[in-house]
Amino acid sequence: MPNHPHDTAVSEVMGSILMVAVTVIFAMLIGATVLSLAGSMQQTKVVGVVAVRVNATFVSITYYGSDKPEELYWLNISVNGGSYETMGDIGGTTPLDVGTSMMVSATAPGNDHIVVTGAFSDGTRQVVLNTMV
Repeated sequence: MPNHPHDTAVSEVMGSILMVAVTVIFAMLIGATVLSLAGSMQQTKVVGVVAVRVNATFVSITYYGSDKPEELYWLNISVNGGSYETMGDIGGTTPLDVGTSMMVSATAPGNDHIVVTGAFSDGTRQVVLNTMV
């Protein structure tokens, strides 16, 4: 590039400043989007539920407690996408007792898909166990 007496390299400085400004604006837009999405997320509840095969035809489902046990009213148990069983107070007025157990029919050892959904006092539901037994 030829040297001219009036060449002061203003364009390179301005280009750098504009690139930094555009990067900062994009970072602010992405940050605002991510933070607004995070604010609308539902709070996940921690619930301890275990499914144990008892024999070739039954699985035991046991509730071991949660981070807020007074908020969990009942558990809905599904075996292989059907045969729903409910453990607890379906009306939703009494919290489920820690240590509550239930036997459910499951006749395909190793291939039974158990899904347990919890219902909470705030009206939300959440899958608390999804396993193969």
